Amino acid sequence: MCMEPEEKLRSLFERYGIRHYGFVDPGRWDSDPLVSATVPPERRPRAIMPDARSVIVFGVPVSRTVLETAPSIYYRSHYDTLNIMLDQMSQRVAMELEPEYRSVFVPRDGYLGVSHGVEMRSFFSHKHAAYLAGLGTFGVNSTILTKDYGPRMRFVSVLTEAPLPDSGGPMGEELCTECGLCRKHCPASAIGDRRYPVSRIDKDACGARSAELVSHKTYPCGRCILVCPIGRDRTSPPTEEAKSQIRELRKP
Repeated sequence: MCMEPEEKLRSLFERYGIRHYGFVDPGRWDSDPLVSATVPPERRPRAIMPDARSVIVFGVPVSRTVLETAPSIYYRSHYDTLNIMLDQMSQRVAMELEPEYRSVFVPRDGYLGVSHGVEMRSFFSHKHAAYLAGLGTFGVNSTILTKDYGPRMRFVSVLTEAPLPDSGGPMGEELCTECGLCRKHCPASAIGDRRYPVSRIDKDACGARSAELVSHKTYPCGRCILVCPIGRDRTSPPTEEAKSQIRELRKP
């Protein structure tokens, strides 16, 4: 007996330890006030797949211990590994739905390159997909904040013709407190003082900082997501052993 697409995906996510995921009706990109005003039509799901009936979005957390070293070679390797894992996993999701339902994954980082700006210039925004799936809300630093990990999550999306139940839209509560820590600790002074989209990242300043880090092989920066106090992962401080390792990694 064939499994329904929702049942198949939930089983797959459980098998691979994916706990943060949701399904979105592509029509929400046109009807949601925040998203319809900030995401142009050419960056919406049906611009990529006109017959898409659902968007599957899921995420994995960034290791807080590794993030404590950022910017560093350690964090760069962790960041790259998460992106590869998300790309592979999203391709697996698409393959699970094929050939019954035409499906395609969207690469985790569809950037033109850091010298051309950051995520706002990618061809598809996973953070807006995560917002519409109810996985989190936007913060002052323009990232998605989640209840479990604050902004310390990476998301990826799959577009499919499979009929999946919409997760219910954006989260009803705002998680960002506008405490200003991300703004205070941004080395590029690229962060405004209000939640996105009222304030937005200065992509040129952020891109210049990223390009500088790339030249030292320590991209990405990571400071704004490190200092954010939102998330259950911030309730337990790093161990003394972890702190010692972090000090060693920060030595020239």
